[in-house]
Amino acid sequence: MRKNLYRIPTIITFAIITILAFSMTTNYIYKKENQLLDKKYTNHSSNIQDKINSLILKKKNATLALTITLADNKNILDIATNNLRNDELNKLSLLLRKETDFKNVWFQVINKDGVSIHRSWSEKRDDVISKVRPDLQEMLKNPKIKSTVSVGKYDITFKAMVPIYNNNEFVGIIESITHFNSISRGLRLSDNLEPIVIIDEKYTKQLKENAFTKIFLQNHYVANLSVNKELLDYLRTQDLEGFLSIEKYKIDKDKLVVNTPITYGDKVFGSFLVFKDLDRIDTSYIKEYKQNAFLYLGLFVILLGLILYIISYYLYSKELKKLYKRLRNNQKELNKLNSSLQQTVDDEVNKNYEKNKMLFQQSKMAAMGEMIGNIAHQWRQPLSVITTAATGMKLKKEIGILNDQEYDESMDMIVNSANYLSSTIEDFRNFFSPNKNKNIFNSEELIEKVFTLIQSEFNTKNIVVVTNIYDFEVFTYENELLQVLINLLNNARDELINVEDYDSRFIFMDFYEKDENAIIKIKDSAGGIPSDIIDRIFEPYFTTKHQSQGTGIGLFMSEEIISKHMNGEISVENETYEYKDKTYTGAAFTLSIPMNDKTI
Repeated sequence: MRKNLYRIPTIITFAIITILAFSMTTNYIYKKENQLLDKKYTNHSSNIQDKINSLILKKKNATLALTITLADNKNILDIATNNLRNDELNKLSLLLRKETDFKNVWFQVINKDGVSIHRSWSEKRDDVISKVRPDLQEMLKNPKIKSTVSVGKYDITFKAMVPIYNNNEFVGIIESITHFNSISRGLRLSDNLEPIVIIDEKYTKQLKENAFTKIFLQNHYVANLSVNKELLDYLRTQDLEGFLSIEKYKIDKDKLVVNTPITYGDKVFGSFLVFKDLDRIDTSYIKEYKQNAFLYLGLFVILLGLILYIISYYLYSKELKKLYKRLRNNQKELNKLNSSLQQTVDDEVNKNYEKNKMLFQQSKMAAMGEMIGNIAHQWRQPLSVITTAATGMKLKKEIGILNDQEYDESMDMIVNSANYLSSTIEDFRNFFSPNKNKNIFNSEELIEKVFTLIQSEFNTKNIVVVTNIYDFEVFTYENELLQVLINLLNNARDELINVEDYDSRFIFMDFYEKDENAIIKIKDSAGGIPSDIIDRIFEPYFTTKHQSQGTGIGLFMSEEIISKHMNGEISVENETYEYKDKTYTGAAFTLSIPMNDKTI
């Protein structure tokens, strides 16, 4: 036994090394995972920022290229030199909106005196705009191609201004204005991003009246018309300045948030805030790394366990041999004990079998006693009719006043009563039929059989049975179900005769189908079952009746028949309900039986 001391240090060593390995490795894995995720998100954020800056530059250059092309257009020259209206620019604006990414592009022609002589977005013209635009003043003094990003009173826009010449003479300026909305739309469609263009709040005042999108967020103008409304509502409840101050990225719930400042020269006009679902960012290699790391850790622990096991096995081998020898010696005693235990189990099984047979026999005898009492009630009336008719005929015959009509009527009464007795005894014979096969029967016909057997007894006790029976077919053990229903109804009868008010003795029976099950509900108005015994009423030999009135096996056998023979369920509860404007309380038994149970 001293060798057992080797096992404890081995197990402790294994546990300590395993805990240390898991602790240190897990900490390292999660730290490494966070580093890899940070690197991934940083690179992704950098790519998004580069993409946005590239799109801004591309849009700026495209606007300039378009404007340079228009500067040599004859229609533009006619507008600038002759101050004539021309719809070609408006048509071009609509065409660009339809066929290109320039969904909102505006054109303006300005003559050499700084007068706006054509606007594609407005009918207003002939106003001297150079007075309020320093960039035009500089352009008129030194005409040259110019491209800028600026915030005006309508929106943040790309502006491209190109001089118009007629025979080398400067005659005016063509100006093209495009918006940021197409960039945000492109990011949403091509990169699965949700962008929002937020302009610095120092421009809010000048945009307040004529803003292009009419969208403002916490004193900031939102420049993209197609901004996601749910995102906008979410940001209204958040610290917007915190988002605008993001340098690399931010994880907000399940989204990656990237902030890209919109600048031109040394001016900052606003920010491109971009939201992207984290599950759209490929981090599979990080998950694979994490899985592999834990796999290697598991393999290490397994290998460690194997090594320690081999050591332990070597140290304990001799002791194990001794134990095997001792076990072999004890095996014979164990076999003897098992044999004795098996014999005890067999004896108890036989006892239980005999007990169950006795219970069924007692239940059958109790049912026969009930039925014999019912036979007596059923036969009293027709026997009385037969006796009265026969006595009457004999008396009239003796005094000579019996005529043919009275004779025929009396004989008909005797025959009808005899037929009724025959029909009644046939019903009772069927009730005690030994047939144990399932059969198809009708719900309404089953209930008629029930009340044929018990109706007279209920009538004499002033018990009213209210039925609600649906017509359908059931495939199960009809006689056994009949026995259960009669037992439940007789139990209710025995309780109702204790109700002093004859007008308050009710039994309600519902019979309907639900989810391929036949549902039978029987409730009475006898006041219910005491709460301290309601959970025990299905136990064998448990009864609240006097020994002369009950055996305590009726409900037990009913539960056995429903659950084990018919694969159904039986339950009971106390229920309070109203009937004819009066409140009653009673026991409610519910039976649920498969309507077409194929098991045998």
